[in-house]
Amino acid sequence: MAPDPTSTEQTLRHLERNKYFYINGGDLHFLVGNERFRVHRYFFERESKVFREKIERSTAPGQPRQGDNDSTAIILKESPQDFEKLLGVFYNPKYSLYDWNTEDWATLLGLAVKWGFDQVKELALRELDKKDIPLLTRIGLYQRFNIDFDRLVPLYAELCSRPDTLDEEEAEALGLKTAVLVFRARERLRAVPSNEGKSPLPAGLEKDDVHRVIKSLRNGSNASVVTSKTESQMENKSDGADPAATIPHKVNKNSNGRTGRPVGANK
Repeated sequence: MAPDPTSTEQTLRHLERNKYFYINGGDLHFLVGNERFRVHRYFFERESKVFREKIERSTAPGQPRQGDNDSTAIILKESPQDFEKLLGVFYNPKYSLYDWNTEDWATLLGLAVKWGFDQVKELALRELDKKDIPLLTRIGLYQRFNIDFDRLVPLYAELCSRPDTLDEEEAEALGLKTAVLVFRARERLRAVPSNEGKSPLPAGLEKDDVHRVIKSLRNGSNASVVTSKTESQMENKSDGADPAATIPHKVNKNSNGRTGRPVGANK
């Protein structure tokens, strides 16, 4: 049975126009909660494959496309306040200056990822980088929205580089897969047993060394830890130095399975 046009009009009259984004001249209509939005389709067609497909979809041959008017508005399940955040990027009156808090940017990041707004996603990440967010909270946020692993590597490296190992609460917050990755990376990076649960990184390790170990473990590689300084020494063996001195010592393992004093090291 075809919808009753009179009933549809009565329903629309009971819905509110959004006070910020029901724009004269707009050519794309949304229904979000009990609020109607009217904006410019240009922004949605330009950046989002998800919305391009919605806009191009017709209700029936010869009928208006999705979003052409209030009667065919694209219905979203988000809250009007969250949708306003996305539109606030496109219609920002402050010329790229924002006074949003961390929660606002996290909301925007989630919408950008969901709907494929790549440029908006990068904007949200840049702004979140400026915020003072606890390390575990930041990791959890980026993992929740499947942010690129390369952006997570420096955060995991912070956990691997600190003297204290993960406690039970931190491991639970990270999730099993990430916690195991961090534990394995910490073990591979350290060549001496821990001291009362604290184990600083060996001298000579740099950030790039830590990042490389994390990436190799994630990719299933068992490459040994070679510091940047060691690599440099190995590349310059021709200076007359003993080549054996440039190769990392083999490492014994203690009875508890932890790495111990290198074989051949001075006592």
